[in-house]
Amino acid sequence: MPSAPKAPDPKEISFRRLEVRDLPLMYHWLNENPLVNDMFAHGRPVVYEEMAATYTARIRREKPTEPYLILCGGAPIGYIQTYLWRDYPEYSCHLNLREEAASLDLFIGEEDYLHEGLGRPILQAFLRQIVFADRSVASCVITPEVRNEGALRAYEKAGFRRLRLMDDHPDEEQPIMLMRIGREEIVPVPPEGCRQV
Repeated sequence: MPSAPKAPDPKEISFRRLEVRDLPLMYHWLNENPLVNDMFAHGRPVVYEEMAATYTARIRREKPTEPYLILCGGAPIGYIQTYLWRDYPEYSCHLNLREEAASLDLFIGEEDYLHEGLGRPILQAFLRQIVFADRSVASCVITPEVRNEGALRAYEKAGFRRLRLMDDHPDEEQPIMLMRIGREEIVPVPPEGCRQV
């Protein structure tokens, strides 16, 4: 696993599409990082074959979710994905969206990179480069679990606003917070910022 510098430089953040060769690393993160396992596997052991089938379908574009690795200095440190809510109508019908909206999910898999202030630059760069590269997308709407206060703070620092608490979504085991950021709210690209590779 990569070792983190004392203070990771946000300018060293980049993204690349997930590949089949990355699946053992994803399996490691989902099983061995307690926070990732809790939030993305609901505290349950991850079966490699099931995980590989899920992410391989995304890699091959058989499913509408677009998967990416988060890199720092070229080394993978986490995972981020995006999708359009209209591609998941069974879930999104409960959100009452009135515009073309995307969503995203992410985690930092390498524990040395947690709590290093990377959430905001990762999110803003990904929104600029990937999510809003689709000119039809008016907003990004996310649904983190309310108990994940660290994620809520990171999203707010990146510009997301809390819209409403949802404690009755049939597909969620925990209450969720509906949050939104519009295309017009994204900060301009810095002179030397994060990049896609």
